[in-house]
Amino acid sequence: MVQRYNVKAGLIFSLSISMIATILPKLIRFDVGQLHGVLINFIYLSTCFFFCWMTHHFFLLNVRSGPFSRRIPGAAAGIFCSVVLIAVLTHLVNITSVIRVSKDPGIELRPVRIFFIRLFRGFIISAITWFAVYYFRIQIMLKQSWRENEYLKQENLQAQLASLKQQISPHFLFNSLNTLSTLSTEEKVKEYILKMSEVYRYVLHYQEQNEVPVHEELAFIRSYTYILQSRFEEGLEVNIRVDPNNLNRKVLPFSLQLLVENAIKHNAISYKKPLTIDIYDLDGVLIVENDFRPRLTLDSHSGTGLDNLSRRYRLVSDKKILITRDSSKFKVEIPFLT
Repeated sequence: MVQRYNVKAGLIFSLSISMIATILPKLIRFDVGQLHGVLINFIYLSTCFFFCWMTHHFFLLNVRSGPFSRRIPGAAAGIFCSVVLIAVLTHLVNITSVIRVSKDPGIELRPVRIFFIRLFRGFIISAITWFAVYYFRIQIMLKQSWRENEYLKQENLQAQLASLKQQISPHFLFNSLNTLSTLSTEEKVKEYILKMSEVYRYVLHYQEQNEVPVHEELAFIRSYTYILQSRFEEGLEVNIRVDPNNLNRKVLPFSLQLLVENAIKHNAISYKKPLTIDIYDLDGVLIVENDFRPRLTLDSHSGTGLDNLSRRYRLVSDKKILITRDSSKFKVEIPFLT
C-alpha cells in the first residue's frame, strides 16, 4: 500500500505545501510570534493535504467501473469526499485559528459564514491535491510505459539475435537447394526441394518485417506443412479454410508457423491417431486449433513460443492473442493487424 499509494511522495507534498502556506511566510517576515498557532496550522494543513492525497489515489486506483471510473466524475467524487473529510477533521479539532479572514478582533464571524469559509478552503485544498496526484500518476505511467517499451525492444533484439545465430547462412542454403533441384531427376525429391526453397525464400524476405499479408503467410505454411507431412505422413493433417476477403489483411510473419510447430512439438502424433491442425478465420481473427494430446514428457521450455508471440504482438500493436484450451482442443486466436 505504501508504494501503491505513493505515501512517501504524499507526505513530502503535504509537508512542503503546508510549510509554504504557514511557516515560510512567518520566517520571511521575521515574525516569530504565535509559534504555537503556526505549528497547529501546519499540522492541520498537512493532515488535510495528506487525507486528500490518499482519497484521490483511492479513486484513481480502485474505481474501475461505473460512472466514477471516468476522469471528470472520478475527480468530482474524490474532491467531494476530500471536502467532507476536511470538514469532519475541522469540526473535530475545532481549529478556529486557521479561519482568519480579518485582523479586527471586533468583527465576529457568523456560523454560516464560517461554514462556507471552511467549505471553500476544503475545496481549494482538495482541488490542488487532485491536480498534484493526477500529474504524479501520469508521470509514473509514462515512466512505466517507457520502461516497458525499452524492455520489449530489448526482448525483440534478443529474439532477432537468437534467430540470426540459429540460421546457418540461409542465402547459401537457398542457392544450394535451387542447385540441388536442378540435379535431381525424381519428381518427389524435386517437389520436396522446391518446398524447402519456398520456405527459405519466405524466411529471407520477411525475417525483418513486422507484418505480412495473410495469403503470403498461408503460402508459406502450405510449403512448411508439406515438409512436415513428408516426415509424419498420415500422422499429421493440416486443414486451411480462410475467407478470400481476409487474404490481403496483415498478420505477424511466422506467427502461424510458430503455432503449427508448437502443436507438433507438444502433442502426440501417431498413424492411429493423427494430429489434426485447423487454420481458419472467424470474427476478425485467425485461429489455429489442434487436438490436445500432450506428450508424456514435455520440453522444459514449454510455453516460450507463445510468450514470444504475445510479446511481438504487444510490440507492434495494442492487440493481444487469445489462448483457450479444454480436454480435447487447444486453440490460439491471432488478431489481424489491419
